[in-house]
Amino acid sequence: MHTTRKHQLQLLLFFLLLPMLLIVISAAPPHNALAVTSTVISLGGAPIRHASPAAADFNGDGDLEIVVGGYDGRLLILSFNGTNWSLADAIQVADALNTQLPVSEHQATGRIESAPAIGDVDNDGDLEIVVTTGGYPNSANPAENKHGGIIVYEVSGSLSLSLKSGWPYLTVDAGGQGAGGSTPDGIRDGIWAAPALGDLNGDNDLEIVTLGLDRRIYAVEHDGTAVPGWPLSRDNAPLLRGGWSSPALADIDNDGLPEIIVGTDSPPWNGDDGSGPFPSEYNIPDYTKSTVWAVNGDGSFVPGWPTITQQQVQSSPAVGDIDGDGDLEVVVGTGLGIAGTNGYKVYAWHHDGTPLVGWPNPTAGNMPAPPALADLDGSGVLDIIIGCGAESEQECKILYGWDSNFRFLPGFPIQPQNGTNTPSAQPYSSIVADIDNDNQLEIVQTMANTTALRIIQHDGSQSGDLTRSLLANSNTILAAPLVADVDNDGLLETVMGAENNGQAAVYIFEEVGAADNNSQPWPTFQQNMARTGIFEPPVLTFTNELRFYHQLGSGNTAVHQATVRNSGGGEMDWVLNESIAALSVSSTSGTVSSKTDLTFTVNTDGFAQDQWHTLGTITLSGSSYGVPVQGSPQSAAIYLYVGDIAHLYLPLIIK
Repeated sequence: MHTTRKHQLQLLLFFLLLPMLLIVISAAPPHNALAVTSTVISLGGAPIRHASPAAADFNGDGDLEIVVGGYDGRLLILSFNGTNWSLADAIQVADALNTQLPVSEHQATGRIESAPAIGDVDNDGDLEIVVTTGGYPNSANPAENKHGGIIVYEVSGSLSLSLKSGWPYLTVDAGGQGAGGSTPDGIRDGIWAAPALGDLNGDNDLEIVTLGLDRRIYAVEHDGTAVPGWPLSRDNAPLLRGGWSSPALADIDNDGLPEIIVGTDSPPWNGDDGSGPFPSEYNIPDYTKSTVWAVNGDGSFVPGWPTITQQQVQSSPAVGDIDGDGDLEVVVGTGLGIAGTNGYKVYAWHHDGTPLVGWPNPTAGNMPAPPALADLDGSGVLDIIIGCGAESEQECKILYGWDSNFRFLPGFPIQPQNGTNTPSAQPYSSIVADIDNDNQLEIVQTMANTTALRIIQHDGSQSGDLTRSLLANSNTILAAPLVADVDNDGLLETVMGAENNGQAAVYIFEEVGAADNNSQPWPTFQQNMARTGIFEPPVLTFTNELRFYHQLGSGNTAVHQATVRNSGGGEMDWVLNESIAALSVSSTSGTVSSKTDLTFTVNTDGFAQDQWHTLGTITLSGSSYGVPVQGSPQSAAIYLYVGDIAHLYLPLIIK
């Protein structure tokens, strides 16, 4: 059957069954999650809106500092003293922008509508905070808008913020007034996309990538200068529009360097000279379609990209191995911007830009939410979790969960209920973590026009616990939370930026889930503090043999060291199985996030001299949540030589 016709029938069947599905869901008893305690830090000023929080240990005390941006342009950093949370510092982004703007364009306040990123951008051993700024054009009153730019801040040991030398990097005033807002309005166009941090060129520092509303994709060096060949715009690429999508960074072509993957509002078009990557029918731009780009660090397209979508792409791409083939796939939703229902889809492409079989998946509405990737059903392969609907429209209120074969996960799709037990749209990133310590993953979901987070179990059942909510007299939550152990107590917390009675506030909810990387596959917007949008599972690496050399007359033991490595992300549990009588090991199990060194000892008594002995084989297994990780199991043969080691090496020395 033709793929389009197949999807139409699947979508029709879904809508026919949806009423019965919702009846079953509403009849199911809620999961009884443990109630949580909360801390609210009131911060004054304007509320925190679309800026998800970030967290990192800037001063080395073991606690994580919380970083978030406000609607009034304040970048806020909060610290924990072992008992209480407090505001360590606040800095106004407009002050940084004003250092590069003419006096006539100065503003007293700025605006932050995106999640900050954190990383050691200059490779000096200290973390920096990267934030994008700007509002949305107001054609009736441009002065209400705020300038766009990229800013890097340094953090001192006392947690004070200061502008890094060479910054900020300003956007262009490309639009805001006139027909379609296509003429300049005197305000630098804003950036609502988060910055993503990665080493694009292999120089061991981090470049900063983002997408602006000024019809440009930016890549900036750590010192505030543009990466050669950037930004991409109509001047050097077939790019007519910018957009809202936060870039993902991932090495999808296995060349050792990350590529930039980003959704745009830009139509397929071959540029002014017709030399672009699309078929000749797109020598004239087709504004009924849009594009997702995958670009190398030098600005060239990754083979097979860009891809064409039937709707603009506000969703931020997620990258991971969702089909278990060892390569990375790209997943993204589409909508809003183009009239009609043809863009109600979620797309999934292989690393070369070809669609996965059965994709894109039809949905019941626009999909501006970013996908989250996690092994929700325990199959050992990543699943896709994404909400439907937008802040501006409530037609679709469904949370989807699929595997890569276009099959709904058990218990999905569902309509999460808000505090009044009615469904709501979900335009924000789903957060996936084991917050209740049941060794199963939960989804922490923010919904439009609601004041409480909803907890959804791995099987689609919903928690009746609404204690993760705003205080009374506070408006809605507008961004995904963060799940992390911010107070270093070994347990997870859910951190949310929002408001308290109309002013900025950060809410911290104490969870009972243990804090380890395996319990947090998608703990924040775009997965990590560098906002790269990639899930990197653990990968077991170990040697395939151990050779022991024992010098006669030097006792009765031979010692060898070997390393258990996790060459992927997260953490994995490992177990060493061996039954060799003469062999002992310093440890036979543990958990590893990077590497663990092991000491192997052989008792050499009774072994003949001047020859090699094969002692047997050991087996090392790695797992995450009980599921074998990539590279597991691995076997290593054990050999022993007893004799005069100098004689063994002599031929090599003579050469």
